[in-house]
Amino acid sequence: MIAGMGDDARPLHQMDEMNTMKTEHTPSVAARHAPKAKRFSIRTRNLRAGLWMITPTAILVIIFTFYPYFYAIYGSLQTLSPLLPTKFVGLLNYKLVAESSYFITAATNTFTFTIIVVPLVVLIGLAVASLLNQKFFGDVALRGILLLPWAIPTAISGVIWKGMFANSWGAVNVALYSLGIIERYVPWLTTTGLAMGAIAVAHVWTQFPMATVLLLAAIQSIPDEIYESAAIDGASTWQRFRFITLPNIRGMLVVVTLYSLLIALTAYDITYGLTGGGPGTSTTLISYFTWAETFRMLNYGRGAALAVMVALTSLVLILLLLRAMPRDALLEE
Repeated sequence: MIAGMGDDARPLHQMDEMNTMKTEHTPSVAARHAPKAKRFSIRTRNLRAGLWMITPTAILVIIFTFYPYFYAIYGSLQTLSPLLPTKFVGLLNYKLVAESSYFITAATNTFTFTIIVVPLVVLIGLAVASLLNQKFFGDVALRGILLLPWAIPTAISGVIWKGMFANSWGAVNVALYSLGIIERYVPWLTTTGLAMGAIAVAHVWTQFPMATVLLLAAIQSIPDEIYESAAIDGASTWQRFRFITLPNIRGMLVVVTLYSLLIALTAYDITYGLTGGGPGTSTTLISYFTWAETFRMLNYGRGAALAVMVALTSLVLILLLLRAMPRDALLEE
């Protein structure tokens, strides 16, 4: 019987030892998957930790951003007014607002205002940033003073400039009259064409400091070696600005332009503090019209519709501006 078992026949104790050794040296299924399970566990813990860290911010964004947006959209479809019962009216508020002559006037004024102030804010900010990039006595103090117009609340700036443009005793009229530029005081704030110019001046005064700070940071990030090499090669100041500075700050120029565009489209405090939308409706901007429709006329539904229309218009303009920009404008080359 032993001979019939063949060459593979071994004593039982040897077979037991071999099985034991094989079991010891062959990893089990759980052992083979242990590293993967450990990696998965670490990834899960990191994901949970990340979710816990962003949860407070997400809650604040939902409460103070998403909820007002959704409530404005909901309110724009209702007759929200303390004088009328609330009911669903669909797009009626949008139709009534769009057909209003005041809306056409406010939209035209806002478009004119934006076309005037956005280029001025960007160009003045770029010019002042280029100046402050130079080293001179008192440059640090000047940078701090530069932020004061932006730090002052816009409504207060409107009141300050109202005193500046006052018809009979304003500083602008006194200065121009003393220099012999005008023969009699100019009614800046009560003349249709001049009132818009006064608002534009006040708005640019309050907004160009932020543009300056952003553009100055972008200019200072350009290595000095590039300018030195260009100067050695005989490049003029204008050539260095055109071929070195501008290409390297394109991304920041896009950001500043978008920011200035949004601020101009939603400008309200300057109009409220300086002219109150007058004379007549010559300086009534969309944001001021939205406030008047909501809190003067007590028509919250139409006010919400106007707010939604302004938000959508801003979004469309931003997308169009981004599409018009070079693809690498916001990226480092």
